[in-house]
Amino acid sequence: MAKRRKSGEGLIRQRTDGRWEGRVVVGYDEKNLPITKKVTAKSKHECVAKLDALKESLGKSTEKISADMLFGEWMDFWYQTYSKPGLRPSTQEGYENHIYKHIIPALGKIRLNKLTPSDLELFYAKLKKGGRIRRTEIYDEGLSDRTVRA
Repeated sequence: MAKRRKSGEGLIRQRTDGRWEGRVVVGYDEKNLPITKKVTAKSKHECVAKLDALKESLGKSTEKISADMLFGEWMDFWYQTYSKPGLRPSTQEGYENHIYKHIIPALGKIRLNKLTPSDLELFYAKLKKGGRIRRTEIYDEGLSDRTVRA
């Protein structure tokens, strides 16, 4: 049985002409279909090396991340770059609700290198006690444990 590669490592296969082909997903288009790049080589070992070099050259998009950037900027960058392209529209809507209405307003001004576990614990406690923005007349002002997932 073939060994399965981890998610994000790409695909390596032998073509019918005997050459090896490596593919990696580099993003998604407007219809959420994957955009791939590929490399070919004569041997599997050479193909793995070329695929690793391709992934390394594509991984340079994180250069703008630094330890002293604001958590809100990092969260927006992470969501837009890594998470959003692979999500369904309804899931995107839910994530954007949590990120832009709760997380960024509360923690967005803290620098990444200054963010502590106690900041997160206080944030979770605040959400459980009074984190609901809409329909507070119907429901309690706090969010449920399932929503907060502390």
